Amino acid sequence: MQRHLYLFALLWVSAGLWAQMPDLRFFKDVEMRIDTSVFRWTAHQLQWQSDSYLGFEYREETPTVEFRFYPIGRSVIENVTLLPSGDFELIDSLRLVNEEYYRLKIRFKPITNLDFLQLSMEIVSIYSRQPYLLEFRMFPTTRTRVSFESAVDELFIGEERVFKLQTGNLDNIRPQPNWIRGGEIPYRITKDKGKLMLHLLPDAVGIKTLQATLETRKPYLDSTRTPRYTLPPLERDFTVKPAKLGFLKVEPGRMVLGDDNRGKGIEVELDYDAGLELEKTYRLEAQERPGGALVAELFTRNILGNGKLLCWLRLYGHHRRNQGYLYIKDGDQAKFITNMDIMPEMQIDRLSLQREGQNWQSGNQIYPGERIGIRIEGQELDRGDFSFEGLKQVEKDTLTSTAETQVFWARVPIDIIQQKVQVFNHDKPTGQSLNIREYDRPRVLDFITLRYGEQKIGLNEADKLLFVEENMDDILLAFRPERIDSGLLHGPQYLKAEVEIRDQRNQLVDQRELPGFVVCPAPESPRASFYKQQQCQTFDMSLNKYLRKKIYDLDLWSTIRVKISHDEDHYGKSKGFSQTSEFVLYRRSSFDIDVSFPAGLVIKRLSEPGFGNLGGISMAMIAQFSFYKDKKINKPKPYKFGAGFLAFNAFNFSENNTNRDVGLVGLVSLYPIKTKYSSRLSFPLFAGGGYFLSEQKWFLLFGPGIRVRL
Repeated sequence: MQRHLYLFALLWVSAGLWAQMPDLRFFKDVEMRIDTSVFRWTAHQLQWQSDSYLGFEYREETPTVEFRFYPIGRSVIENVTLLPSGDFELIDSLRLVNEEYYRLKIRFKPITNLDFLQLSMEIVSIYSRQPYLLEFRMFPTTRTRVSFESAVDELFIGEERVFKLQTGNLDNIRPQPNWIRGGEIPYRITKDKGKLMLHLLPDAVGIKTLQATLETRKPYLDSTRTPRYTLPPLERDFTVKPAKLGFLKVEPGRMVLGDDNRGKGIEVELDYDAGLELEKTYRLEAQERPGGALVAELFTRNILGNGKLLCWLRLYGHHRRNQGYLYIKDGDQAKFITNMDIMPEMQIDRLSLQREGQNWQSGNQIYPGERIGIRIEGQELDRGDFSFEGLKQVEKDTLTSTAETQVFWARVPIDIIQQKVQVFNHDKPTGQSLNIREYDRPRVLDFITLRYGEQKIGLNEADKLLFVEENMDDILLAFRPERIDSGLLHGPQYLKAEVEIRDQRNQLVDQRELPGFVVCPAPESPRASFYKQQQCQTFDMSLNKYLRKKIYDLDLWSTIRVKISHDEDHYGKSKGFSQTSEFVLYRRSSFDIDVSFPAGLVIKRLSEPGFGNLGGISMAMIAQFSFYKDKKINKPKPYKFGAGFLAFNAFNFSENNTNRDVGLVGLVSLYPIKTKYSSRLSFPLFAGGGYFLSEQKWFLLFGPGIRVRL
């Protein structure tokens, strides 16, 4: 008791000392061994966005890591369980090493693509019957280097140049598909076939300095141990020269070509040049030489007050800036160059979902409380601004998002009300939606209790023979619906039960399969209002109600086998849980009348010297007690105690027989030879003593016999 008070005080003091890391209330330190490095909670803790993390640096994408959890006091912790996760693969299970620390070994999945990295553990202590959920958060960092090596130092106005960047950690670089302006040279970052590409599009002549800042998925720590998600900028000087043909800029520079505007005039502003004639139509083609396909037509109208030329632009084909210039032609002769994006209408073709630890699958069914990956597939999706009605913690995965696919990760609130999650683009419905489905998965049968007499036991604990002394009236199936949706949501449980009764000879007495029934989560469940309560089992189920042979009428040593399982017709084969419990009606001892025929008894009369002669066949009628082995079904111990009458030499009818007498005896019977329960004969050894009524003498006896069971 004094030791527990000391440990409780130590926990209370440590809670104050470690206020910045309240999750480690049971541990004084945690050690993480990765590669050749060791990171400790007490030395490498990071504070980020009001939470505490164990900061560690990794070099490999899928490292093998060893953790050591040092408890404050071993006797405080009764049990520690590591919960499964899709972030890692367990190599060595959690175990206590020399009463000093808990050790486990795991292999992470590619860390760069893992968010919210943590170990979840359930801890049962001596101070609380409810397990404590420890979420041990980790903050991975890595060093990423990017270099820019190229002999090119000249750029041309309006001409997009693409350069390859060198890096040893491509997965950690976030693409920046949109043009980054604000510096002297606009740029963007893309990935193409496993290569990191830098796109430059200068818009002013002269010596210009490129300052390109790259973003990372996982940060590095600066000299103050502050996480940084941007790398030091790449700097490079370029000489920007005018275009070989005059470059005229079009505003706006991005157009959408659809069936409703194909060939129709769209007002645009074009840089003015005296070489352009008013009230004239020019062709826009993607090649300088004659014979190119028509992309658009440009009709010059008049000069604006801002020095721009107001035009009508008629669209006929698609074009992207990175495909090259558009040539403004008078007939087949190129006069100027320009560039713009002429893109198809944005279109959503389908939705795909990914759950942690699984692959992408087509569909739109999501469940409350889960973290889900959502992939929108179609065309020109990079122009969209997507949102999802009612979902929380929505994050866009910029690493894998392209014009054809947009990837998001989101959390479905556990108490979400609507049955459909509408997908919006720029706050307008897209016509796509995600359907909310309630969980319909089997749970471990820990919410069922078996009640018999004044006792009860959880079904998941009743995986052994349960011996019930003497008789019992009934067996009730009782339910704890509050457990069904505790921890993870499971939904209503579809069950079936089978009952089998056998007698002491293991012969079948009765067998019944109960009608299928449903147990629903308790009203406290956040999803209770969405379950169909009208078909749910709300009261205890009596087995006597379904049995021909009632439990209260069973003989001793009867066996009642109860099997409860999930309904395979509902969940599918081998997808549920099953539990079988057996009850045995037993007694510690029994009383019966035993008739036996001792032969060759050695009689010692206490008033006479020496031993008498061996007796002939006698008969004994004994009222005796039998005793049974603990936790064995109808297995008597090899001895009995009793008292009764002994007819000594009863079957010796010789005229010289002078030893025939009747005595009162107390006997101990030993049964060295095992016999079957159904056997009527057995061969015991007798030992005891008594009093002969005719001779009026006390005696002791010992010898074998033949027992006949009545």
